[in-house]
Amino acid sequence: MTHSDMDRIIHENEKLKNENNRLKQQIKKLEFKLKMAQENSVSENTYKLKNENTKINNIKDFDKGQNLSFHQEIKDELNDEEQESMSIVSFLARSDKRVQILKSISETAKIPSAISKEIGDSSHHVSKYLTSLKEKELVICLNEEDKRFRFYRITAKGKYYLEIIENNQF
Repeated sequence: MTHSDMDRIIHENEKLKNENNRLKQQIKKLEFKLKMAQENSVSENTYKLKNENTKINNIKDFDKGQNLSFHQEIKDELNDEEQESMSIVSFLARSDKRVQILKSISETAKIPSAISKEIGDSSHHVSKYLTSLKEKELVICLNEEDKRFRFYRITAKGKYYLEIIENNQF
């Protein structure tokens, strides 16, 4: 390999690094815009909460001895967004540990072992809970490429549902 070939490779490598840095900056800007949009949508969707809560309470108050067609009528009234919302509320209400994890990372990003110590559960369990919370888009991993020492943070959607659970608005 000649000296000019090495210079050309170094130059191309520098160009790729610069392009990579530029793309990382674009990703950061897009993530920030997404975060802001999610936070704005939370405040815009707050008014829907009362209507959702009324319907959720109707289902919660449903007496098991009542006619199932009544239950189906209520369910048919709910649109897909409301059904997803109730699904997430139910998902969180079924597990105090999920709620504790959301509370733990509501102020600052943390690694699973730190969350584990804080809530008094094993790191293995916390990692499983984080995976399920991530699937529901309630938390985000900030450094997914790392195999260890992954930082997790609550999303705007996660804050929205945590507030619902904490205020017993379901």
